[in-house]
Amino acid sequence: MTFELPILLNNHFELRKAEIRDFAIHYTTYRDNIFFRQSWDRRISIFDEDAPSYWIYHHNRRIGGVCMEPNLLSSFFLAPPYEDAHSVFIQLKERLILISDSNKPIHAYGILPYQTEHFLQLGFEPTESRRVMIRPTESFELQQLGEGFTVSTPQLEHIEQIAELLYHCYSGRDRIGYPGDNTIEQHTSALEYFFEHNQLDSIRNASSMVYDSENNVAAICLISMWEDWPLISNVAVLPSYRGKRIATHLIKSALNELKDSYEVLRLFVTLGNPAEELYRNLGFYPGLAQTTFKLEQR
Repeated sequence: MTFELPILLNNHFELRKAEIRDFAIHYTTYRDNIFFRQSWDRRISIFDEDAPSYWIYHHNRRIGGVCMEPNLLSSFFLAPPYEDAHSVFIQLKERLILISDSNKPIHAYGILPYQTEHFLQLGFEPTESRRVMIRPTESFELQQLGEGFTVSTPQLEHIEQIAELLYHCYSGRDRIGYPGDNTIEQHTSALEYFFEHNQLDSIRNASSMVYDSENNVAAICLISMWEDWPLISNVAVLPSYRGKRIATHLIKSALNELKDSYEVLRLFVTLGNPAEELYRNLGFYPGLAQTTFKLEQR
Protein backbone atom coordinates (compact mmCIF):
# COMPACT_ATOMS: atom_id res chain seq x y z
CA MET A 1 0.00 0.00 0.00
CA THR A 2 1.38 3.39 -1.06
CA PHE A 3 1.50 6.04 1.64
CA GLU A 4 0.64 9.58 0.54
CA LEU A 5 1.76 12.62 2.48
CA PRO A 6 -1.00 14.90 3.81
CA ILE A 7 -2.02 17.85 1.64
CA LEU A 8 -1.54 20.91 3.79
CA LEU A 9 -4.13 23.67 3.44
CA ASN A 10 -4.40 27.00 5.24
CA ASN A 11 -5.66 27.66 8.78
CA HIS A 12 -4.57 24.25 10.10
CA PHE A 13 -6.68 22.25 7.62
CA GLU A 14 -5.29 19.30 5.68
CA LEU A 15 -6.41 16.47 3.43
CA ARG A 16 -5.27 12.88 3.92
CA LYS A 17 -5.90 10.09 1.44
CA ALA A 18 -8.63 7.74 2.65
CA GLU A 19 -8.99 4.00 2.18
CA ILE A 20 -12.18 3.69 0.15
CA ARG A 21 -14.19 1.24 2.27
CA ASP A 22 -13.48 3.15 5.47
CA PHE A 23 -14.42 6.37 3.67
CA ALA A 24 -17.66 4.78 2.40
CA ILE A 25 -18.62 3.68 5.92
CA HIS A 26 -18.16 7.19 7.30
CA TYR A 27 -19.89 8.81 4.32
CA THR A 28 -22.88 6.49 4.71
CA THR A 29 -23.06 7.16 8.45
CA TYR A 30 -22.95 10.94 8.25
CA ARG A 31 -24.66 11.60 4.92
CA ASP A 32 -28.44 11.67 4.43
CA ASN A 33 -29.84 8.70 2.49
CA ILE A 34 -31.25 10.99 -0.19
CA PHE A 35 -31.63 8.20 -2.76
CA PHE A 36 -33.57 5.94 -0.36
CA ARG A 37 -31.07 3.14 -0.90
CA GLN A 38 -32.51 0.02 0.66
CA SER A 39 -29.58 -1.43 2.61
CA TRP A 40 -26.31 -0.60 4.30
CA ASP A 41 -24.37 -2.76 1.83
CA ARG A 42 -25.96 -0.98 -1.12
CA ARG A 43 -25.11 2.42 0.31
CA ILE A 44 -21.43 1.70 0.98
CA SER A 45 -20.93 0.02 -2.42
CA ILE A 46 -21.43 3.19 -4.47
CA PHE A 47 -17.73 4.15 -4.55
CA ASP A 48 -15.26 2.77 -7.07
CA GLU A 49 -11.95 1.47 -5.72
CA ASP A 50 -10.08 4.35 -7.35
CA ALA A 51 -12.40 7.10 -6.08
CA PRO A 52 -10.38 10.23 -5.11
CA SER A 53 -11.44 10.07 -1.46
CA TYR A 54 -9.85 12.20 1.27
CA TRP A 55 -10.27 12.75 4.96
CA ILE A 56 -10.52 16.38 6.05
CA TYR A 57 -8.48 17.21 9.15
CA HIS A 58 -8.43 20.33 11.30
CA HIS A 59 -5.83 20.80 14.03
CA ASN A 60 -4.87 17.16 13.49
CA ARG A 61 -8.42 15.95 14.12
CA ARG A 62 -10.53 14.23 11.47
CA ILE A 63 -13.69 16.27 10.87
CA GLY A 64 -15.11 14.87 7.63
CA GLY A 65 -14.38 13.72 4.12
CA VAL A 66 -14.65 14.62 0.44
CA CYS A 67 -13.95 13.22 -3.01
CA MET A 68 -11.87 15.68 -4.98
CA GLU A 69 -9.85 15.79 -8.18
CA PRO A 70 -9.09 18.48 -10.77
CA ASN A 71 -12.26 20.45 -11.61
CA LEU A 72 -14.51 18.21 -9.49
CA LEU A 73 -15.77 17.95 -5.91
CA SER A 74 -18.33 15.46 -4.58
CA SER A 75 -19.36 13.27 -1.63
CA PHE A 76 -18.71 15.91 1.02
CA PHE A 77 -19.65 15.26 4.64
CA LEU A 78 -18.79 16.50 8.12
CA ALA A 79 -18.72 14.39 11.28
CA PRO A 80 -19.99 15.72 14.62
CA PRO A 81 -19.19 17.76 16.53
CA TYR A 82 -17.53 19.86 13.81
CA GLU A 83 -20.03 22.22 12.12
CA ASP A 84 -18.10 25.06 10.46
CA ALA A 85 -18.76 23.95 6.87
CA HIS A 86 -18.07 27.40 5.44
CA SER A 87 -14.46 27.44 6.63
CA VAL A 88 -13.96 23.99 5.10
CA PHE A 89 -15.45 24.99 1.75
CA ILE A 90 -13.14 28.03 1.59
CA GLN A 91 -10.13 25.72 1.86
CA LEU A 92 -11.52 23.19 -0.62
CA LYS A 93 -12.23 25.93 -3.14
CA GLU A 94 -8.66 27.23 -2.88
CA ARG A 95 -7.31 23.71 -3.34
CA LEU A 96 -9.54 23.05 -6.33
CA ILE A 97 -8.46 26.24 -8.06
CA LEU A 98 -4.83 25.28 -7.48
CA ILE A 99 -5.12 21.77 -9.01
CA SER A 100 -7.73 22.39 -11.73
CA ASP A 101 -7.50 23.25 -15.40
CA SER A 102 -8.20 26.99 -15.38
CA ASN A 103 -9.76 26.78 -18.86
CA LYS A 104 -12.57 24.59 -17.56
CA PRO A 105 -15.20 25.21 -14.87
CA ILE A 106 -15.07 23.53 -11.50
CA HIS A 107 -18.12 21.38 -10.70
CA ALA A 108 -19.41 20.49 -7.24
CA TYR A 109 -21.90 17.61 -7.18
CA GLY A 110 -24.41 16.42 -4.61
CA ILE A 111 -24.60 19.61 -2.58
CA LEU A 112 -27.39 19.38 0.00
CA PRO A 113 -29.85 22.18 0.88
CA TYR A 114 -28.07 23.17 4.10
CA GLN A 115 -24.79 23.51 2.16
CA THR A 116 -25.96 25.54 -0.84
CA GLU A 117 -25.66 28.97 0.81
CA HIS A 118 -21.93 28.42 1.34
CA PHE A 119 -21.35 27.71 -2.35
CA LEU A 120 -23.37 30.75 -3.41
CA GLN A 121 -21.30 32.96 -1.10
CA LEU A 122 -18.10 31.52 -2.61
CA GLY A 123 -19.09 32.45 -6.16
CA PHE A 124 -20.46 29.13 -7.40
CA GLU A 125 -23.68 29.14 -9.42
CA PRO A 126 -26.28 26.35 -9.34
CA THR A 127 -26.85 24.49 -12.60
CA GLU A 128 -29.39 21.85 -11.56
CA SER A 129 -31.25 20.64 -8.47
CA ARG A 130 -32.86 17.20 -8.34
CA ARG A 131 -34.39 14.89 -5.77
CA VAL A 132 -35.51 11.30 -5.53
CA MET A 133 -39.11 10.51 -4.59
CA ILE A 134 -40.46 7.18 -3.38
CA ARG A 135 -43.76 5.49 -2.59
CA PRO A 136 -44.99 1.95 -1.91
CA THR A 137 -46.44 -0.02 -4.77
CA GLU A 138 -50.21 -0.43 -4.51
CA SER A 139 -53.24 -1.89 -6.25
CA PHE A 140 -55.54 0.76 -7.76
CA GLU A 141 -58.89 0.54 -9.46
CA LEU A 142 -58.01 2.19 -12.74
CA GLN A 143 -60.39 4.40 -14.69
CA GLN A 144 -60.46 4.01 -18.44
CA LEU A 145 -58.70 6.63 -20.52
CA GLY A 146 -60.84 8.82 -22.71
CA GLU A 147 -62.36 7.60 -25.95
CA GLY A 148 -59.86 7.11 -28.76
CA PHE A 149 -56.88 6.20 -26.56
CA THR A 150 -55.32 2.74 -26.51
CA VAL A 151 -52.55 1.46 -24.22
CA SER A 152 -49.83 -1.04 -25.08
CA THR A 153 -46.43 -2.20 -23.81
CA PRO A 154 -43.43 -0.42 -25.41
CA GLN A 155 -41.21 -2.63 -27.56
CA LEU A 156 -37.78 -2.22 -29.11
CA GLU A 157 -39.32 -1.52 -32.52
CA HIS A 158 -41.06 1.55 -31.07
CA ILE A 159 -37.80 3.42 -30.33
CA GLU A 160 -38.12 5.87 -33.23
CA GLN A 161 -41.69 6.83 -32.25
CA ILE A 162 -40.83 7.16 -28.56
CA ALA A 163 -37.72 9.25 -29.25
CA GLU A 164 -39.77 11.67 -31.33
CA LEU A 165 -42.41 11.89 -28.60
CA LEU A 166 -39.79 12.64 -25.93
CA TYR A 167 -38.14 15.27 -28.09
CA HIS A 168 -41.43 17.15 -28.46
CA CYS A 169 -42.37 16.69 -24.79
CA TYR A 170 -39.08 18.21 -23.56
CA SER A 171 -38.92 21.15 -25.97
CA GLY A 172 -39.35 24.79 -25.01
CA ARG A 173 -40.33 25.54 -21.42
CA ASP A 174 -40.65 21.81 -20.68
CA ARG A 175 -36.91 21.44 -21.10
CA ILE A 176 -36.55 21.34 -17.30
CA GLY A 177 -38.00 17.84 -17.24
CA TYR A 178 -35.05 16.23 -19.02
CA PRO A 179 -31.49 16.46 -17.63
CA GLY A 180 -29.71 15.40 -20.85
CA ASP A 181 -29.42 16.93 -24.31
CA ASN A 182 -32.88 17.11 -25.84
CA THR A 183 -32.10 15.65 -29.26
CA ILE A 184 -33.55 12.72 -31.18
CA GLU A 185 -30.10 11.12 -31.13
CA GLN A 186 -29.78 11.42 -27.34
CA HIS A 187 -33.23 9.97 -26.74
CA THR A 188 -32.58 7.14 -29.19
CA SER A 189 -29.34 6.25 -27.43
CA ALA A 190 -31.01 6.33 -24.00
CA LEU A 191 -33.87 4.16 -25.25
CA GLU A 192 -31.50 1.61 -26.74
CA TYR A 193 -29.81 1.35 -23.33
CA PHE A 194 -33.20 1.10 -21.63
CA PHE A 195 -34.41 -1.83 -23.73
CA GLU A 196 -31.07 -3.63 -23.51
CA HIS A 197 -30.84 -3.44 -19.72
CA ASN A 198 -34.49 -3.85 -18.66
CA GLN A 199 -35.70 -7.20 -19.90
CA LEU A 200 -37.44 -8.62 -16.83
CA ASP A 201 -41.10 -9.27 -17.58
CA SER A 202 -42.12 -7.63 -14.29
CA ILE A 203 -40.41 -4.41 -15.38
CA ARG A 204 -41.33 -4.49 -19.07
CA ASN A 205 -45.01 -5.05 -18.26
CA ALA A 206 -45.04 -2.06 -15.92
CA SER A 207 -44.11 0.27 -18.79
CA SER A 208 -46.87 1.71 -20.99
CA MET A 209 -47.36 3.78 -24.11
CA VAL A 210 -50.57 5.47 -25.23
CA TYR A 211 -51.80 5.88 -28.80
CA ASP A 212 -54.39 8.42 -29.88
CA SER A 213 -57.21 7.79 -32.35
CA GLU A 214 -54.85 8.47 -35.28
CA ASN A 215 -52.34 5.89 -34.02
CA ASN A 216 -49.82 8.52 -32.93
CA VAL A 217 -47.92 8.02 -29.66
CA ALA A 218 -49.44 10.45 -27.16
CA ALA A 219 -47.71 9.43 -23.92
CA ILE A 220 -45.12 7.09 -22.43
CA CYS A 221 -44.19 5.74 -19.02
CA LEU A 222 -40.95 3.73 -18.88
CA ILE A 223 -40.04 1.68 -15.81
CA SER A 224 -36.45 0.54 -15.33
CA MET A 225 -34.42 -1.17 -12.60
CA TRP A 226 -32.03 0.92 -10.55
CA GLU A 227 -30.11 -0.59 -7.65
CA ASP A 228 -32.50 -3.55 -7.28
CA TRP A 229 -35.69 -1.48 -7.15
CA PRO A 230 -37.92 -0.18 -9.97
CA LEU A 231 -37.59 3.43 -11.10
CA ILE A 232 -39.73 5.65 -13.31
CA SER A 233 -37.04 6.44 -15.85
CA ASN A 234 -39.34 8.54 -18.02
CA VAL A 235 -42.95 9.69 -18.06
CA ALA A 236 -44.05 12.13 -20.74
CA VAL A 237 -47.31 13.31 -22.33
CA LEU A 238 -47.61 15.43 -25.46
CA PRO A 239 -48.66 18.99 -24.54
CA SER A 240 -51.90 18.70 -26.52
CA TYR A 241 -53.02 15.77 -24.34
CA ARG A 242 -52.07 17.09 -20.91
CA GLY A 243 -54.77 17.67 -18.32
CA LYS A 244 -56.53 14.41 -19.17
CA ARG A 245 -54.96 12.46 -16.26
CA ILE A 246 -53.01 10.26 -18.68
CA ALA A 247 -49.78 10.42 -16.64
CA THR A 248 -51.74 9.59 -13.48
CA HIS A 249 -53.24 6.56 -15.21
CA LEU A 250 -49.86 5.31 -16.43
CA ILE A 251 -48.14 5.69 -13.05
CA LYS A 252 -51.01 3.98 -11.22
CA SER A 253 -50.89 1.20 -13.79
CA ALA A 254 -47.16 0.77 -13.12
CA LEU A 255 -47.77 0.66 -9.34
CA ASN A 256 -50.42 -2.02 -9.93
CA GLU A 257 -48.15 -4.13 -12.12
CA LEU A 258 -45.20 -3.90 -9.75
CA LYS A 259 -47.17 -4.65 -6.58
CA ASP A 260 -46.62 -8.44 -6.57
CA SER A 261 -42.86 -8.23 -7.21
CA TYR A 262 -41.57 -5.03 -5.58
CA GLU A 263 -42.38 -3.04 -2.47
CA VAL A 264 -41.59 0.48 -3.70
CA LEU A 265 -41.19 2.63 -6.80
CA ARG A 266 -38.75 5.54 -7.06
CA LEU A 267 -38.22 8.44 -9.47
CA PHE A 268 -35.96 11.44 -10.03
CA VAL A 269 -37.42 14.90 -10.50
CA THR A 270 -35.80 18.26 -11.22
CA LEU A 271 -36.81 21.05 -8.85
CA GLY A 272 -39.10 23.44 -10.68
CA ASN A 273 -40.61 20.71 -12.83
CA PRO A 274 -44.43 21.01 -12.53
CA ALA A 275 -44.59 17.20 -12.58
CA GLU A 276 -43.44 17.16 -8.95
CA GLU A 277 -46.94 18.22 -7.87
CA LEU A 278 -48.38 15.22 -9.74
CA TYR A 279 -45.98 12.88 -7.97
CA ARG A 280 -46.84 14.32 -4.57
CA ASN A 281 -50.55 13.94 -5.30
CA LEU A 282 -49.89 10.29 -6.10
CA GLY A 283 -48.29 9.74 -2.72
CA PHE A 284 -44.58 9.95 -3.59
CA TYR A 285 -42.45 11.10 -0.67
CA PRO A 286 -39.66 13.60 -1.46
CA GLY A 287 -36.05 13.12 -0.42
CA LEU A 288 -33.61 15.96 0.13
CA ALA A 289 -32.68 17.84 -3.03
CA GLN A 290 -29.09 17.81 -4.23
CA THR A 291 -27.68 20.61 -6.35
CA THR A 292 -24.87 20.72 -8.86
CA PHE A 293 -22.79 23.92 -8.75
CA LYS A 294 -20.36 25.38 -11.24
CA LEU A 295 -17.51 27.83 -10.76
CA GLU A 296 -16.25 29.55 -13.90
CA GLN A 297 -12.56 30.34 -13.65
CA ARG A 298 -12.36 32.72 -16.59
